[in-house]
Amino acid sequence: MKIFNMTNIAVVLLLFGLGVNESQAISTNETLRGEVTEATTGEPIPGASVLIEELDRGVAADADGQFEFRSLPPGTYTLSVQAVGFRTVTREVNHPGDGIITVKLQAEVLRGEEMIVTSSPIGRNIRYQPAQSINAEKLQRNAAPSLGEILDGNPGVTTRSFGSAPARPVIRGFDGDRVLVMQNGERMGDLSGTAVDHAVGIDPLSMDRVEVIRGPASLMYGSGAIGGVVNMFSNDMPREWEAGTRANIASHVSTVNRMGAGLINARHGGERFAATGRMIYRNGGDLQTPEGRLPDTAIDNLSFGAGVGYRTGGFETGLSMTGMNYTYGLPEAIDDIDESIEIRMNRFNIQSISTMQLGGFFDHAELRVHYSDYGHDEIEIERLDPNLVQEEVEISFDQQTLSSSLVLRHRPLGAMEGALGLSFNRSHIKVGGADALTPNASGYFLAGYLYEEITLSRPFTLKTGLRMEWKETFVKPNELFPDESEFEDRGDLVLSGALGLNYTPNGNWTAGVQIARAYRTPTIEELYSFAPHSAAGSFDVGDPTLQNEFSIGTDLFIQRRGERFRGEFSLFSNIVDNFVDFSPTGDVHELSGLPVFEYRSKDAIVYGFELSTELTLTDNISTAIGFDYVRGHERTGDQNNLTFIPPFRTHLQLMYDNGTWWAGPRARIVNRQDKTAPNEDPTGGHLLIGGDAGYRLGHGFTFSLRLDNLLNEQYRDHLSRVENRDAPMPGRNLNAMLRWEF
Repeated sequence: MKIFNMTNIAVVLLLFGLGVNESQAISTNETLRGEVTEATTGEPIPGASVLIEELDRGVAADADGQFEFRSLPPGTYTLSVQAVGFRTVTREVNHPGDGIITVKLQAEVLRGEEMIVTSSPIGRNIRYQPAQSINAEKLQRNAAPSLGEILDGNPGVTTRSFGSAPARPVIRGFDGDRVLVMQNGERMGDLSGTAVDHAVGIDPLSMDRVEVIRGPASLMYGSGAIGGVVNMFSNDMPREWEAGTRANIASHVSTVNRMGAGLINARHGGERFAATGRMIYRNGGDLQTPEGRLPDTAIDNLSFGAGVGYRTGGFETGLSMTGMNYTYGLPEAIDDIDESIEIRMNRFNIQSISTMQLGGFFDHAELRVHYSDYGHDEIEIERLDPNLVQEEVEISFDQQTLSSSLVLRHRPLGAMEGALGLSFNRSHIKVGGADALTPNASGYFLAGYLYEEITLSRPFTLKTGLRMEWKETFVKPNELFPDESEFEDRGDLVLSGALGLNYTPNGNWTAGVQIARAYRTPTIEELYSFAPHSAAGSFDVGDPTLQNEFSIGTDLFIQRRGERFRGEFSLFSNIVDNFVDFSPTGDVHELSGLPVFEYRSKDAIVYGFELSTELTLTDNISTAIGFDYVRGHERTGDQNNLTFIPPFRTHLQLMYDNGTWWAGPRARIVNRQDKTAPNEDPTGGHLLIGGDAGYRLGHGFTFSLRLDNLLNEQYRDHLSRVENRDAPMPGRNLNAMLRWEF
């Protein structure tokens, strides 16, 4: 159905107009508002923790350092404000007499990783491209078994769907290896970016904050960041702590798959040392759809984490160890109840982050080291009779990855402030099984970048940067790919760069533009695949002649923030040479019966926009409207559309929040997608209605409910990778989440 029309845009433009006259807004005396900034530079501090001691009510500052407490009775309160790397400030405020509060924090030693904005290596919150920070409460409200499901619905972010477990974020139509998913600033070392059936190797319950960068970020992160970055932060490694012992318990249950999950976490801190540990268990059955059960979508996940931290003077270091054992099914053959595909994945990783205050030209250094040991088996299970089950390993992967990054921040040179970065990554992957998808491979990259921010005048700030990277890949034979003469090792010297301009005339308006040259090197799967990939429901055919992708990406955004109105509008365009598209050929592989997909190279363009608005109607009631649109097609020849491009979406929400409890409905309107690639089926539009509610009990208790697909709508998602595209998406689902910190 065609849902979008010009009326949608007119409504939002009207809302922008309302924001201009917000000085005439209704009284907001019952809402305490403020911002947290650096004492020396005035820069906002996103994620700072603000606590009203008398009420035991706390919030986290948003990406612009702003916070608010709604429906707060008049009176005198004590605010305790803290952030990683800053001295805690305790301040008495008179509400509403003091108006909007500004709390300035003084740097104590160094800013830890939690405070470094993913888009900037020097930790400043000046923006040149759209970015978003999602705090712990929002993560709790969006609780789901996978990262993709949690982020789905944020501006420009959709999710590829292949059951619940392997759902992974898609940013502006870019999927897989074009979206870099990181853990505490380093590459994870899993295989979630290489195929649709591979899950992200971390449980969402362990995350405390997620940062999303929409647009190319190859300048700092190299290959794999051509479409954007998702950086997940956790407290497995203590970076900031107070003396004493603290713990938290969290749980998540959902009805659509009868899933239950639980987290227990504890931390003990002293003056110099701290230690932490956690355990998470998650189990769920098959997803339920309006047409019944979607077989082979059950999940079972056990993960753990532990870490220690040490600090003294100008030095801080930490070490963490995390592990995960994940078993999940895939709806590969949903019409045959006697056959199924199951993935058994395990991941163990060690990570260390150290920071030091220096006394020379470079005043701050941060060293990150990460090791990951990852493996998974794709098991085909055949039930011959009730007492006989036959299993066969179709494909097995075993990968070890070692990576390290060093960031040296230099002292300000007049109006210029910046950093020098060095990165190293080494990996080795072994592929086996009856249908080994590719030969074995090993490789490394060594990179360096220079990043500078220049204050041109008070409202204008310029970003410039250059990255040089040398990358080598060595292809090695295995049992199903024995002929080494067919392989060719690759060595690439690649350059990327970015130029951005930020304009901030005052605290209400900001705008930014960035032009970036980004790149991506083809994966071993794209180069050499030639085998049935039963778990993904396709016969994959690679092309060893594929060249590196190069993109010229342009981002332009404008943001308006005020007491009543918040809005952001962004435009983007990516002109990509040698774009590798995973395309259906329309043929069926005779022996496996699977549809044939080929990795094909083409020159492409991907462009679109995002618009998000929030209007505060009263102290307690707010409404939000958002749109996102992306279009992708070839630049030459027949200008065919690219595969798996998400359709136009509209998001609507009404929320009542009095500071103690919240509730409100929401709706998502998804248009029909008929701009499809050759041999790709279109999908119809649909309307999904849901709602959110929750209660802040105080003393660290937060309880929330989320209802999805209230009307049990039967619909198909265009990004679904289920082999049978007629299989419907999940039906009505009630989620309940509880978190207690004590």
